[in-house]
Amino acid sequence: MNDIPSPAADLAVPSFAQLRVTEADRARFGIEPGWAFGQSRLVEWRDVDAFRHANHTSFLLWFESARNLYLEAAGLPRHSVDAPGPVMMNLETRYLRPLAYHDPVFVTARVKSMRRTSFVMEYAAWSENGCACTCAAVLVLMINATGEKVAIPDPVRYAIRALDAPVEESR
Repeated sequence: MNDIPSPAADLAVPSFAQLRVTEADRARFGIEPGWAFGQSRLVEWRDVDAFRHANHTSFLLWFESARNLYLEAAGLPRHSVDAPGPVMMNLETRYLRPLAYHDPVFVTARVKSMRRTSFVMEYAAWSENGCACTCAAVLVLMINATGEKVAIPDPVRYAIRALDAPVEESR
C-alpha cells in the first residue's frame, strides 16, 4: 500500500463545513458570535520580526489565505488570470495585541455586505487571550486579464448568504 497522498488530494477545495468555527474554538480563543468560518494555525518563525512578535504583514498574509479558502469554499475558481477573482480596493486593519513565535492563533473571515460586483470582508486573528487583530477589506470581483468587473455568480452569492447572511446593498 502507498500511504503517500496524491497531488490531487492537495488540490481539493475545503468546504464551509470543514472550516466552520466550533464551540471548542470559540471557548479556546474567545471568538465572538457572528464568525462561522476560520482556521487555526501557529505563529511561525517566518511570521516573527526583530521585535520578537508577529509582524503586521503576517496578519495580512493570514487574512489573504483565509479569504482565498473562503471564496474557494463558496464556489469561486482558484485564482487565474482568466477567471473571476477578488481585487482589493481598500484595507483597514487594527492591531490590538501582539502575538509571539509559536502562539496558537485562529483566523476568521466573513462577508459583511455584498453588491453586484463587490463585497466587504472582515477578518480577525484570535489568540488564547482574545482578539489580536481585526481587518476589513473592500474587494471587487474582476477578470484580471482584462480588468473587467464581473457580477458575483449566483451560486457563490447563495453560499455566502447561507453562511454569513451579509447585508445586500443596492446593485
